[in-house]
Amino acid sequence: MITEGSLKGGGMSWRVLSRKKLASQTNIRDLPLISGLLTCAVLFGWLASTANPVMIGLGVGLVGGVFLLLAPKATIWLVLSLGLSSGALLSLGGQGLDKVSWAIALMAFLLWLPALMKLLRSPDVPLFVWLALVFVLQASFSTLLEWSSAGEFIVGFKRYFQMLGLMLAFATLSITSLDFQRWLKLLLGIALLQLPFAIYERFVLVPQRGASAEAMDVVAGTLGANLLGGSPNSVMALLVLLAFVFVLMRWRAGLLSTWKFAVAGLILLAPLTLGETKIVVVMIPLMGVVALRREFYTNPFRFLPAFIVLGLMTVAMAYVYVFFILDSTFSDVIKATLKYNAGTQGYGSLYLNRSTVASFWWSMQGWHDPLGFLFGHGLGSSYGISGSAGHIAARYPMYGIGLTTISTLLWDVGMLGFVLYTSVFVAAWRAANRLWKSTRSQVVRADLLAIQSAIASFFLFSLYSDSQVNLLPMELIVATVIGYLAFLLRQNKADLVLAARVTQ
Repeated sequence: MITEGSLKGGGMSWRVLSRKKLASQTNIRDLPLISGLLTCAVLFGWLASTANPVMIGLGVGLVGGVFLLLAPKATIWLVLSLGLSSGALLSLGGQGLDKVSWAIALMAFLLWLPALMKLLRSPDVPLFVWLALVFVLQASFSTLLEWSSAGEFIVGFKRYFQMLGLMLAFATLSITSLDFQRWLKLLLGIALLQLPFAIYERFVLVPQRGASAEAMDVVAGTLGANLLGGSPNSVMALLVLLAFVFVLMRWRAGLLSTWKFAVAGLILLAPLTLGETKIVVVMIPLMGVVALRREFYTNPFRFLPAFIVLGLMTVAMAYVYVFFILDSTFSDVIKATLKYNAGTQGYGSLYLNRSTVASFWWSMQGWHDPLGFLFGHGLGSSYGISGSAGHIAARYPMYGIGLTTISTLLWDVGMLGFVLYTSVFVAAWRAANRLWKSTRSQVVRADLLAIQSAIASFFLFSLYSDSQVNLLPMELIVATVIGYLAFLLRQNKADLVLAARVTQ
């Protein structure tokens, strides 16, 4: 017989049983989390026992990556600061630490996910952003057409696109003008930091390499200080010159006081006198004329003093390089430079130089390989000169077929890929022109002229080295400049929409 008491007692028993069942289910649901934590504990314990800084760094990056996906702005801070300031310290840190740059590249790759998700929801981005994404697809398709190995593809993809995520983030994510002003200040601070590092490298590291012009390439500021050679001194020169042009254009627009411009300019330009980077003699007049050309159109007399200063700076830098660093004469330096740039003498120990590398590619084309002409031979195929070189570079040991960005593109992604890659910068230049004509902001106008000066230098560098598709700091500079332009275009469009709503 069921009584009221039994019902009450049964209800109490039912509640107890329900709590036990819920606790059991909760424990079951927690099993994956507990198992994951235990696995991570074992994994990190093993990594710590290896005492390998690269393995430990990758392990930390694996966990940190989850958090960075949720905080893309923090990721941008880390990529900008570490990508341009850690190279020298990692180079001097010994064997293995130079591989930590992979962690910086991985952080930039993490930005692909939120950027592409935002792009799918709001595909209104500049044409050059779409062209960059089409180039990624074309480069991947080219690799599939002439597949060599997964390792060559992965490493090649990393080299080409390790900073593309940064550009996509600037073009798509919810970033404010205040965010970008802070990042620009960070970049200016890093550019100013090149001087103390360059002084240390010039007077401490250069003597360790020997008293020769080749030893001077170790003067690369924070971007790298490889005692065995190959430091990115030209990229450091580009970084400080770009910072100088941005500061110059804001000063000429009346946005910066003269004494601040003078102090910043001296600190930025001083590292150029401590190393041997002859391309600076071309970069100074090129970047200066591009940045100041509109003043020449509107007011030639105001442009004339600036033109004279540019000429004096160029002559001064040439004089320092020839007589103090190279200890030679103008005629000898010009003859030697023409030999391995426009003549037939190979660059360094290579068979090819910056001009013959393109003509050699052309001589290898023909009807026997039309796909190679159009699509190339895959990402990473032309990288290296011996040993672990790409499968095309291995056919021509010590030739240096990937000496420049242009030759690398032609071999890896063919004529179609080269045209797509170049079109990104052409479209960016045209977009900057249109925005300059439509905007009334003096800050934006000044920065747009500096951006076009940077784009002109990128075209120059494509003839000079392969750094735009192989070197992290250079690719970071390119991604930041093009990404900043995309941000300015997006901000201008948002301002126009807001103005239209106000007037309604």
